[in-house]
Amino acid sequence: MSRFNLFFVFAFVGLVVWVTLFSPRLIGNIQEGALVIFRPFMEASDRLEEEVGDLGEEPVTQSEWRERILGVERERDQLRLEVTQLDEILNENNQLRRALQYTERSPISLVAARVVHRKPTVWHHTVLIDKGRSEGIEVDFPVVVPVGEETALVGKVSEVVGEHNAVIILLIDEVCQVSARLDGTQEQGIISGERGAMRLLPSLRLRYLTKESGAYPGMKVYSSGAGELFPPNLLIGEVVQFDVGVIDAEALVIPSVDFSRLKDIFVLLPLKGTEESDDPVEIPTRPLPAPSL
Repeated sequence: MSRFNLFFVFAFVGLVVWVTLFSPRLIGNIQEGALVIFRPFMEASDRLEEEVGDLGEEPVTQSEWRERILGVERERDQLRLEVTQLDEILNENNQLRRALQYTERSPISLVAARVVHRKPTVWHHTVLIDKGRSEGIEVDFPVVVPVGEETALVGKVSEVVGEHNAVIILLIDEVCQVSARLDGTQEQGIISGERGAMRLLPSLRLRYLTKESGAYPGMKVYSSGAGELFPPNLLIGEVVQFDVGVIDAEALVIPSVDFSRLKDIFVLLPLKGTEESDDPVEIPTRPLPAPSL
């Protein structure tokens, strides 16, 4: 062994003996200082070990990435579908709540019903509802819906087909004729639908007006109550065109009810005691404000 090696051995042994003579507190301070000095090297060593370990794993292929992306998209579409279904349930619930409040707040006797079927060939003329004989429904009873703050005429009961079913003939059918008046005037006529009219929106014809009636676009049309089948002041629609003929005049009217989207309707029942009176049941022009939820 060389003199240099002997010197290094004796120096190391002496250093160890010298350190052991220190107090435990001093030894702890020395250890903490050593950890502070060597910590960056230890952390770098750990990171290098992790990176080397990752190199041993197989890389993700393009097809695997594509499959993962497709899986995430499927989960996204499923969540969208669930949200849409929840929105539909909430919308239907709100409609039923509005229907219930409308019935409770009405000053007349109403039976709430739901459209359950439309005839495929003449779907815009008649609909089938889920109320019938058991609910007191009879032929010729008027049918209405709330439109904004007013009560709009839908049609009338044309046939009671069971204990819980009845057929409603809609206002836009030419058979359903109603005595109507122009708002703010004494002008009256007969309004009915136009079978086979090729228009994007169904329309009505208010006939037998005088040439001096002065109907103008935007003018509202209401039931007049003449004939006692339909109560007065039910909203029918708005004038969009006025034509003057040789003897009389007529107006083209767009109905206020969207018949293609009918879902919840109300059948007007006679009030108790009205059978003994000759006066028709009158509905104010703005009787049944649609409740806001």
